[in-house]
Amino acid sequence: MSVWKIITLVALILVLGCSSHEELPPPDNPFDPGNPDYQSPSVVIISGPTENEIVEVTSVTFEWQGNESATEYSYQIDNSVWSEWSTGTSEEFDYLDEGDHMFRVQARSINGDAQETPTTLTFGVNAVEGPSTVVYPYKESVSPGDTIVYQIIAEEVSDLFAIGCNISIDADRLELIEVVGGDILGEWGGEALYIQEVSDSIITLSAVAVEGLSTSFSGTTSILSLVVRIKPTAVLTSIFTAVEISDITYLNPDIEAIDIAIKRSGVLVGY
Repeated sequence: MSVWKIITLVALILVLGCSSHEELPPPDNPFDPGNPDYQSPSVVIISGPTENEIVEVTSVTFEWQGNESATEYSYQIDNSVWSEWSTGTSEEFDYLDEGDHMFRVQARSINGDAQETPTTLTFGVNAVEGPSTVVYPYKESVSPGDTIVYQIIAEEVSDLFAIGCNISIDADRLELIEVVGGDILGEWGGEALYIQEVSDSIITLSAVAVEGLSTSFSGTTSILSLVVRIKPTAVLTSIFTAVEISDITYLNPDIEAIDIAIKRSGVLVGY
């Protein structure tokens, strides 16, 4: 082959190569923020309690769905720590306390672009039928050394004049720091006879309204508060009962027993 033929062939290849390159369409990456069709990642909640719904259970499950740009999600219930980013699109939350709750979820794309404002939904829980006695918080995630304040709550009571109960704590994992009288003392007004015996693991309480503007209480209030510390040596490998109520007696002003519908303990789980 002559030199001129070789030069001609090379030139033809170069011309065809340039022509082919010029005809290629520009890159169309849906995850490129520079793409005019790019949509920031976002997520919608498709299953679970609806906005401002009151549920009568202590466990709910949310399911969500992202748009074309969304590849990972992070979520939060109330003031808990945001979850790690993952591809999961549902989560169950259990041991929910009475009252209002907020669920939030956000999306991000493969390029790290995150949703600016999380998708938020508020709902309420009313799972306790009164009159009852419950530990608040119902469930808490803890590490050794953490301090927790528990409240023993009289829930939806009527004409509560006197209280008697035992409260026990898991002394193998918890250290009792302080016991504080609850709001019921002020709700009764005036003076109340309030007797408590405290050991490392059991608080025995007796309280009765003896004088004041009102000698009984109706509604929901705290009976007492406990300040506890997770022992540095505590083994927190699974969920366990931290605070338990037993031998509960509610009396009305006629010294008649009030039937108690529910008694609910408080649990802890390590993280």
